[in-house]
Amino acid sequence: MMHRGVLDELQLQYQSLSLKEKEIADYIVQHKSSIQNINIRELADHTHSSTSTITRFCKKIHCDSFVDFKIRLSREAEKPSGDSNGFTQVQSLYNEIVNATADMMNQGDFENVVRMIKTAQRVQVYGLGSSGLSALEFKYRLMRMNITIDAMTDSHMMIRSAALLNENDLIIGLSNSGQTTEIIDALKIGKRNGATTISITNYNHTPLTDISDISLFTPSLHRMGDTHFINSQLAIIYVLDVLSMLLLNDEKLFRKRQDTLETLYANVREDLKRS
Repeated sequence: MMHRGVLDELQLQYQSLSLKEKEIADYIVQHKSSIQNINIRELADHTHSSTSTITRFCKKIHCDSFVDFKIRLSREAEKPSGDSNGFTQVQSLYNEIVNATADMMNQGDFENVVRMIKTAQRVQVYGLGSSGLSALEFKYRLMRMNITIDAMTDSHMMIRSAALLNENDLIIGLSNSGQTTEIIDALKIGKRNGATTISITNYNHTPLTDISDISLFTPSLHRMGDTHFINSQLAIIYVLDVLSMLLLNDEKLFRKRQDTLETLYANVREDLKRS
């Protein structure tokens, strides 16, 4: 079994925490670099909680004690040395997101999702807003491998699509929060019709993960600090990249992709000759 980092566990278990435990989690995310310098009583004072509440919180994120929690957090919260500017800030954030995404990956789950994609009669990818753009990107990639796939970025089309699915089909729902009502409703309909459901999301214990046969988790930007300008889809694209590469390990799918690209390049060359 994989051993996730303490920040990964904090994020994944966040929706199962009590309101007071969520306050503790939020405080830790905001002050993760200085937590190692305080004791459990000081943290209780800062969060207006009790030491017993903090101890229960630590257990819920799979730490043996507050001391164990601090040791593990200190390893993950180390700041890069040197002056910080726009270039190094973005580099540091991207590195943190990529590394956190890799840490959260469960190889067995990815292999199962790849197998499901390859054996599904139809694959449907659902996403709204920026997640819809990621859904479309995944659709175009898999189309080149001759996989029957479509992407829905409109809530009404998702409902219509899900209503026509059956036990031979697969739905992949994209939602960082795991609370997107339109995605959840569509997956419920598809699941009721027998389709297999996959989610790519930040949090466990949400309405989306509750109806998913497999969930692939990505790090929340909330744990990175003030990152309102960073693309929220970076981690999802990383996951889709890994799925794409695993699919291309199949010689048949790789050959189909090569044939498609060669045909497209040939058409472009013909167009250039005629122009």
